[in-house]
Amino acid sequence: MIPNVVFITLRYVFLGLLFLFLILVVRAIYRDINSPQAAAKAPRRRKRDMPHLLVIAADRNLGAKYYLPEEVSIGRAGSCQIVIDDTYASQQHARVYESNGGFMVEDLGSTNGTYVNGRKISYPLELRPGDRIKIGKTVFEFRP
Repeated sequence: MIPNVVFITLRYVFLGLLFLFLILVVRAIYRDINSPQAAAKAPRRRKRDMPHLLVIAADRNLGAKYYLPEEVSIGRAGSCQIVIDDTYASQQHARVYESNGGFMVEDLGSTNGTYVNGRKISYPLELRPGDRIKIGKTVFEFRP
């Protein structure tokens, strides 16, 4: 039989290692937050200067403005960045993403399709100012 002293010692060694691990995790997070690279990221644009999609036709959310970071997905699913309550929209309907300084729109295999300026798209298409994206009954206007 192993004496109780060994079990107590192992328990304290385990707690010490756990405490050391937590200190290293907190230290790594602190270094990552305060690193010069984190501060040297691209300057943030003011929100009003950011490209956005404006809802110009819909059953709900008329006039809503959705700002575009690098990529957004549009659909009925709660996991989408732009959730639209439209029965004609798929769960994951389309995505808008930044590419080479511009923005592209891509249909994600939706049932009813994605339309840009009245034309159904089957491949990623670059957006220009004023382009209208129709997803179900919802129409967005792209504003850079």
